[in-house]
Amino acid sequence: MSGQLRSETCLSESRLNKALLDNRSEMLQLLRDSIGIASLSGQEGQFVRFIHNWAQQHRFETDLWESSESQLAQYAEASQPHIPLAGRPSLVLRLPGQGDGRSLIFNVHADVVPPGEARNWSVEPWGGEYRDGRVYGRGACDAKGALIGAIWAMLVIQQNFQSNLSGDILLELIPGEEDCVGIGTLTSVARGYRADAAIILEPTENLPRCASRSGVRFEITCYGKAAHGTAKWLSRDAIGMMRKILDALEMLEHSWNESITDPLFAGYPIARPITVDSVQGGQWRGMVCDLCRCCGYLELLPGDDRGEWKRRFAESLLAQAGQNEIDVRFNEEYRGHRTAADDPLCAAAEAVVKENMQNKQMTGLNWKGWSGFNSGCEAGLRASVHGTPTLIWGPGSLAQAHAADEFVNFQDVEVFAGLLVRLAANWSHLPGGK
Repeated sequence: MSGQLRSETCLSESRLNKALLDNRSEMLQLLRDSIGIASLSGQEGQFVRFIHNWAQQHRFETDLWESSESQLAQYAEASQPHIPLAGRPSLVLRLPGQGDGRSLIFNVHADVVPPGEARNWSVEPWGGEYRDGRVYGRGACDAKGALIGAIWAMLVIQQNFQSNLSGDILLELIPGEEDCVGIGTLTSVARGYRADAAIILEPTENLPRCASRSGVRFEITCYGKAAHGTAKWLSRDAIGMMRKILDALEMLEHSWNESITDPLFAGYPIARPITVDSVQGGQWRGMVCDLCRCCGYLELLPGDDRGEWKRRFAESLLAQAGQNEIDVRFNEEYRGHRTAADDPLCAAAEAVVKENMQNKQMTGLNWKGWSGFNSGCEAGLRASVHGTPTLIWGPGSLAQAHAADEFVNFQDVEVFAGLLVRLAANWSHLPGGK
C-alpha cells in the first residue's frame, strides 16, 4: 500500500504551505538536535533512539529492533566486512493507510562519517549551527537534512490528511551505509518490510534521480624487501611501489573515462571514479618499507558487470608489477539500480517537480530530465531483492557531503518536505496531487 491522499482531499498550494509553516520551527530544532548527536558508523544507537522517542511522542507507529548477522545470512552483503550489528538498532515509522492503496517507503541511513581535521572546520561539527538559512554540521547534508524533510512530510500528512490516506507511508532509519552499503537496508528487508515504491534519501539538490552506481571496494598490497635506510640498494621499497600503483590508478580512471555509455551519467565528468581513501605503510624509523597497502572504491555504472570490471582492474595493476610483488583483493560489492523513466513512480515524481517549479515558494528547482545519482547508495538493495521501483531524492548536494563545514539550506529541506507530500498524492494520480 502507498501514501496516497483520497480524491476528496484538496491539497491546495496555500493549505500545504501553511501546514509546512506550522511545523517549521520544530523541524529546524529537530534537525539541529539530530546533528548534535554524533552518530558515527557503529555508534548510531543514541540517534536512532532519539528519533524513536520523538516519533512516539507524535503518535507515529514505530518498530525499533536490533538485527544479528545470522538473521541476514542468506544475503551476500551480510558476509562482507562491516562493523558488527550488535548495538546498532533499526527503526521504522509508519503512517497506516485506510484502504488498499500503493505503499511508499523512505529509506535513510543513520550513520555519518567522522568530521576529519578540526582545523578545516569554521563551525563545531556537532553544533548544528543555524546561520544565514543554513544548518551546519556533520550529517546535515548526508543525510539528516533529508531525514527531517521526510519526517516533516509525514507529520504534515498525519496532522492534515491521514483520514484520507489510502495506503501506508513508512520510513526506515537504518545503520551502516557509510561502513557497508546495503547491510542496514537488509535489516529491514529481513524484518519483512517492503513497499510498492522506495525513495532513498540522499543529497540530490531536490531533484529525483532514477539510477545509482554499483561498485566494489578494493585493497592493494605492495610487498617490498626491508633493509637499513643507508643500504637501500639492497631493498625493494614498498612505498615507492605504491607510488607507481597510485599513478596507475589515476591513468586507469582517465582511460576508462573516454566514453560514458550510460546517458543517465553522461553529465558527470568521470565515468568510473577510482578513489583511494587510505594508504598505510612502514614499520620503523630508518627502515625501508616492506609492505604498503591502499584501500578505496571503484564506482561503476549500473549496467556494468562487476565481475568483469574487477578482472580488468586487477589485470591492469598486476601488469605494473610481478605477481609476487602486489596483491589485489576486493572485499565489498554493492548493487546499482535503474528505474525506467516511464515507470509510474518516475512519472509521479516528475509531475511533482514540474508542478512545484511553478510555485514561487518552491525555489531552486531546475528540472532538465532524468539522470543518475553519482554514487553508490542503498537504492540497489530493494530494487534487486524485491524489484521495487526506486528513486534517490533529497536536499543538499554531494559537493557538501563528507566535507568540512558540511551544511544544508533549511529552505531546501522545507521544499523537499512539500515535494514528498505532493508525491504521496501524485503516486496514485489523485486530484490532491495532479
